[in-house]
Amino acid sequence: MSIKMHTQKMSLDEATKFFQENCYYEEKPARQEAMRGTFDPGYLNYTLGKLQILKVRDDYKAQQGDEFSLQKFHNELLNHGMPPIRLLREIMLKDQTKWNEVL
Repeated sequence: MSIKMHTQKMSLDEATKFFQENCYYEEKPARQEAMRGTFDPGYLNYTLGKLQILKVRDDYKAQQGDEFSLQKFHNELLNHGMPPIRLLREIMLKDQTKWNEVL
């Protein structure tokens, strides 16, 4: 997001709309994140990490089916420290075809 704002002339309104549609933020937090992108181009990493963890959660939930619980997911996630998301996917997901997915 911040890269587009700094290099491709994405407007503050466009960035706000992006956060609303892709991160499911309400208008005020979406605007705050977009504003943050105007002065901190490196913050993209935090948002990308969040989206990647949400993707791991969705895939883990599909894998667990009725046995899924948010607490169990968080425990499993935190039990492994802070490995790269790709490695975390390999640890937590049985389906090898899911290991290389990013978003």
